[in-house]
Order: sequence, then C-alpha cells, then structure tokens
Amino acid sequence: MPLTRWCFGTAVTLASLACALGCGDSKPSVSSTSAEAKVTGKVSAFGKPLKSGEIIFDPANYRRKDATVRTAKIKDDGTYEVTTLVGQNTVKLGGTALTADPRLSGAMKAVEVQSGDQTLDFDFPPK
Repeated sequence: MPLTRWCFGTAVTLASLACALGCGDSKPSVSSTSAEAKVTGKVSAFGKPLKSGEIIFDPANYRRKDATVRTAKIKDDGTYEVTTLVGQNTVKLGGTALTADPRLSGAMKAVEVQSGDQTLDFDFPPK
C-alpha cells in the first residue's frame, strides 16, 4: 500500500507541475498572409442540401485582427462560391439557414484554406 500511495502522490505532483508550467509563452502558429483563394462547394444540414442562407468564412486571428469576414450566398442547389484568406478560417452559417433551423446557430467548423482554387463541402452541424 505505501508504494501505491507514493506512486499516486508522485503522479499527482508531476501532473500539477506540468499544468503549472504549461507549454510556454508562445502563441499558436497562425497565418499572417493576405493571400486569397477561391473556395467553392456544397452546404448541407443534417445530410440534406441547404437551399438558402449564407456561409460565412472568418479568417481573423491574432496576426490578422483586421481581417474581414467573407460571406457567400447559398444557392438553391446548396452550392456556394467565396474568396477568403489562405490559412485557417472558422466557417459557420448565417441568414435564412438559421431562421429555418435554429439548431444550426452555434454550428461552426475550422478549416485550412489552401492556395489556389479548391472545393470544400460542409455538412452542419459538424459531427
């Protein structure tokens, strides 16, 4: 029993020390580029294509504080087309997509937008 107590106490102490020290003062790696890319794709909710609303790409981060949100209209067939900044973007729904189904209001997804044209399809809420 004393050995078990000692192991448990040591593990708790080491875990507390690791939490207190953290991973340093560095901020996470994020993009500061102002390069843009064209993104197209289809938007669905609960597995069915959305027929209206907006898809919103937010490229802001601590190195791009003034980056503007990019919004695209979702067409009748569920497709969209938007130009946004390369790097990580937070994607969510807006407009009539939310009024039609309020369960989608908090749904968002982080994506990495690459250079050049690309296709990104979304099914909300993310699984």
